[in-house]
Amino acid sequence: MAKLDNLKKQLDAIKEELEKIIDFRDTSFLKKFQRQLEGEKSVIVAKIKKLTLTKEEKQKLQKEKVETANKNRKIKNIRNWKFWKSIKKNYRPDLSLKNIRSQWKKHRQGLETDIPDVAWRNPSP
Repeated sequence: MAKLDNLKKQLDAIKEELEKIIDFRDTSFLKKFQRQLEGEKSVIVAKIKKLTLTKEEKQKLQKEKVETANKNRKIKNIRNWKFWKSIKKNYRPDLSLKNIRSQWKKHRQGLETDIPDVAWRNPSP
């Protein structure tokens, strides 16, 4: 709880500084300082929110994070498979998809592959 109290004191101090800034003339330095204070304020508010989360809320946030990661992974895999299938269809129908995937890995590492560089850049005919 001492950490939470300390963060609240810091937040109050930043709010006071932001109120005192209003008395000064508008300059670029003042605006920059104000943006910096707003950034520090948002970081402190996020820390306070994280410290005050309940166990259920933490589990819910973790579940949402995992779901978002899985969704992004799914989209990336779909995109990659479409890419490899189009290379197979347009350039190398004799190769298996597994072989094309291994060729892609070699190409990303900068090694020589059987598939031309043009196919990797744009697999459409």
